[in-house]
Amino acid sequence: MKKYIGLIILAFSIIIAGVLIKSRPVVVPKENKEDIPYVKTMMILPRTVKASISSQGIVQPESELTLLSELNSRVEWLSTKMEAGSSFKEGDTLIVLDKRDYELALITAESEVLNAEVNLEREQAESELAKKEWKRVGAGLGSDLALRKPQMAQAKATYAAAKARLEQAKRNLSRTVFIASFDGRVRSTNIEIGTTVFPGTLLGNIYAISAYEIRLPIADQDIPFSGLKFNGQKIEESKRLDVIIIQGDNKWPAIIVRTDAEIDPATRMMAVVAKVDNSDRKMFTTPLAVGQFVQAKISGIEISEISILPRSYVRNESVWVVDNQMLMQNRLVEVLRNEDEFALIGEGFEPGDKLLTSRVSSLVNGLKVTLELR
Repeated sequence: MKKYIGLIILAFSIIIAGVLIKSRPVVVPKENKEDIPYVKTMMILPRTVKASISSQGIVQPESELTLLSELNSRVEWLSTKMEAGSSFKEGDTLIVLDKRDYELALITAESEVLNAEVNLEREQAESELAKKEWKRVGAGLGSDLALRKPQMAQAKATYAAAKARLEQAKRNLSRTVFIASFDGRVRSTNIEIGTTVFPGTLLGNIYAISAYEIRLPIADQDIPFSGLKFNGQKIEESKRLDVIIIQGDNKWPAIIVRTDAEIDPATRMMAVVAKVDNSDRKMFTTPLAVGQFVQAKISGIEISEISILPRSYVRNESVWVVDNQMLMQNRLVEVLRNEDEFALIGEGFEPGDKLLTSRVSSLVNGLKVTLELR
């Protein structure tokens, strides 16, 4: 038994080794899958839009009057509506000057007209009588003096001068009363009851509230998108641009009525003038006030085939997109203008491009991406 134990151990070892060899694990080759990142995109749809031009300005009255005295007189009556900041209606009497001297002057002028009229009629009768008398006894052409032509001319001139003085007296009398020709507001008053005034004396300043104007500077890069000629003239109604005046949460519609022809020395920009129709004040819950600082959005010209993208996705005149082969691409684009948080893109995109909106750790041209999670 001892003689064969070595062979037994050897045989047993061979058997165990064979079993282990047969039961060893088999290495199965594994397919190397490509890691394709998941991204989000946004459609890029060309459209036709109107350029939006931003500006700002201060509200000013469209019509403002400086009240000046044209007479030597005394302030007899002053309306309570002539206090600074007060409002008045069209037809309201604001100021009355002492009119007694001018009423007397009117009576005198009327008397002079009557006298001159009687004198003219008498001279006409005498002139006709002189002509008949000359025809009866005279020979040839009579002299002007014989026919009373100079006397007739003098009577006509006297009558015309009297009528002119009567017209002047009527005007002076009408100038003693200041009546509002529009709905408005008083900016300032420079007189009191009893104040003696002379021709040229400043009585006060008033302005109309039926319409306001706002002068809006336009940046150089925005001028081509306004479609306007900056020649200092009024704009034709068919070419006037719409404007939205903004102050906080309040908005008022307006239109551009004229342009400047000079560069503003303060802003170094050209400007347009917007008009706000304030005649129907009931339509505004919050009225505009003169001197108020406001923002403005001007609707410019129409631009066709424009893509509007958030400005945050545009870097150095380029945009990252996913093309129709699901490959990431960096496109150089034409940025026509920026409006608030958006960029208006002209050329540069290709058919099938979608805007890449995901934050990707590495932006590589030609990188394969997918829109579905795996």
